[in-house]
Amino acid sequence: MPSENPNNINQDSSITLNLPDSMTTLVLKFNRFIQGLLRNTSITKSENVTHANQLGEYESESVQKTLDNQYVPKPILEARLLQDKVLAERFKGLKINIADIGCGDGYHGETFAPDCNVYHGYEISKEMVKKTGQRWAENGLENANVVECDAGKVELKPDFYDVAWSLYFTSGNFRDEFDDIAKYDDAYLDKNPKFIAIISNFYDALKKGGKLFLTVYKDKSETEAAQRKFYGDTGQTVITPLGSRFVASKENFWSVRWTKESMLSNLAGCGIKPEQVIFNDLNSVGWLVEITK
Repeated sequence: MPSENPNNINQDSSITLNLPDSMTTLVLKFNRFIQGLLRNTSITKSENVTHANQLGEYESESVQKTLDNQYVPKPILEARLLQDKVLAERFKGLKINIADIGCGDGYHGETFAPDCNVYHGYEISKEMVKKTGQRWAENGLENANVVECDAGKVELKPDFYDVAWSLYFTSGNFRDEFDDIAKYDDAYLDKNPKFIAIISNFYDALKKGGKLFLTVYKDKSETEAAQRKFYGDTGQTVITPLGSRFVASKENFWSVRWTKESMLSNLAGCGIKPEQVIFNDLNSVGWLVEITK
């Protein structure tokens, strides 16, 4: 399939300052330098914070509330709804094979499975797998199956899926388990081994011309404020200082924000070239990243 824009959204450039390219680059680098100093000064105060393990993250009631729209701040909810609208316009009703990476409670399977050939959900949480299985069974979705697994290690059939996606900002949660959050530094975030393992696995499982979609947060102060409100409203305790590239909670919820450069750096680790990638603008806080194999 040729690379294209989803209906009703545009390719985005997050830089809107009317400055020469060289000056814009200097401004961005200076801002990143200052943010780095703030992170390195403040984050050490949280080095000894011990998180729940990653499975515990998904079993906790507060984190499960992140799937409930009543707790979602307006800009994040808007991005979710726009993402759903775009994907429905492009893929609902098509006889295709779909993989849902981090399928949560199975909501998107309920929407797309009735029309597609197969819908496979991949989820690390036993509790979410149970909920998804029940939901799909109650809806009579015989072509939908959910697998409890580590998405970076699960064995997939190559050249099988037409579409794979990780929605509602789920791919921003992919990371190794560190008790010391200072280990999630710029070097790690720009070449995240866990993200690369998962995305590589599903990219290899795509057919030639297949599509991979990731809903991701833009690295902006507005986005960080929405994230912090979101986690607070669901009863979590945010432990990362302002200006960090990710927001983490004591309950072990963790979600990174991205620049185009950091996304392309991670995708390069998956063997994906910049010309294969489109940053579809959802709103002020989110992109729908579209990758064509």
